Amino acid sequence: MESRLPLTAPRDGGGWTVIAGRNGSGKSTLLRALALSLAGPPVARSLVQQDFGGWISTGEHSAWARAYVRPDRSVDRFTGRDPVPDSGPLTLGLRWTLPEDAPGLPRYGAPPQPHLASDCGSEDATRTAARGPWADSPQGWFCAAYGPFRRMTGGSGQAQQLMLAPGPAGRMASLFHEEASLAEGVSWLRELRHRSLEEQEGAGELLDVVLQLLSDGLLPDGYRALRVTADGLWVAPEGDPERAYPLRKMSDGFRVVASLVLDIVRQVQNAYGALDTGLDDDGHPVVRMPGVVIIDEVDAHLHVTWQRRIGDWLRAHFPRIQFIVTSHSPYVCQAADPGGLIRLPGPEERSGPEVVDDALYRRVVYGSGEDAVLSELFGLETPYSNRAEEDRRRLVRLEEKVFSGEASEQEALAYRELAARLNSSRSARVQEVAARLGSGQ
Repeated sequence: MESRLPLTAPRDGGGWTVIAGRNGSGKSTLLRALALSLAGPPVARSLVQQDFGGWISTGEHSAWARAYVRPDRSVDRFTGRDPVPDSGPLTLGLRWTLPEDAPGLPRYGAPPQPHLASDCGSEDATRTAARGPWADSPQGWFCAAYGPFRRMTGGSGQAQQLMLAPGPAGRMASLFHEEASLAEGVSWLRELRHRSLEEQEGAGELLDVVLQLLSDGLLPDGYRALRVTADGLWVAPEGDPERAYPLRKMSDGFRVVASLVLDIVRQVQNAYGALDTGLDDDGHPVVRMPGVVIIDEVDAHLHVTWQRRIGDWLRAHFPRIQFIVTSHSPYVCQAADPGGLIRLPGPEERSGPEVVDDALYRRVVYGSGEDAVLSELFGLETPYSNRAEEDRRRLVRLEEKVFSGEASEQEALAYRELAARLNSSRSARVQEVAARLGSGQ
């Protein structure tokens, strides 16, 4: 089935697009197909190592993915001496095809391996892609992608080798290899500190920018990035530097958030060779370089307070980066741009991905977290536990008897105890009243 998604960035180039859907709806697959289309066939083969079995729907012999990219002429370059394409979007596409004699998915044994090839719509478009974002060493064209396991330490040797690979392969490795870690961000900070001690030009200033960025409301409870030593990055509560702790000793949430931001800054700097940084109108540090960042399950390891602000924080501090994320969190969805909230259908639904309509968008973005989670975007019928649901049904039955005068003294006491125990929200009370009205009360 062919599906089109308008992942259009706002006019300034940045943005926060959220893809939501139930488990098994294909969120991770969509992000991976998008990442490989942006990176090109050689990078795709290195990341997936030609194991594309399962990338084609059962019963089909081919599949394709295309992304339409509008370059930023100030930083995105084309190699070679051929004329630079016009200002229109580039088509970047891949196609997976099973061998002609493959019978489809076999009942036993390994599935046949599809052949991967470029599919940009024309030979000219393919040549243009190979001179731009698909070049061996692309000049500009920044794109990074992160999987849900954004650990700060560990990782297998093979996965870490991919993480250290130059270009898009290293920037996308963790999306395809869950054992990959983001340890290089702290190593990069140590290197900056070493270079600053040797008074290498720009190293000290860059290190200061990174510490300011990490200290500008990213970490919870007023924690700030204090310093970098041979032991790594140290954080401390604001105004209390004596209570400093190494980042590696902090909770998963601390490490995941700091490692992600560190790696984005590191990868942007490596891609462009420099960072355009400064302060916005409100005095907050920002990185003004453009690009695309893909994050699978951005809410993983994050407390709900972080889930509420991570989208706004990243968008504000990287104002020219287009973030495309997946999430199961209504709070992450509340930061979505207009037109940037996308629902993927469940495994049993016979429809394609869709940008939610304006009414649902307003309910999610401007309503409460409970409003969002009870909307059709998430499909949750009730925010309460099974135990609470049983008690609420019992409360409705008892209330009917109390108001009709049929309740015994014991039932009236049980009603009062249940009513005191079950503190209802407005939406829950509406549902309970509706239940009574439905029963004629």
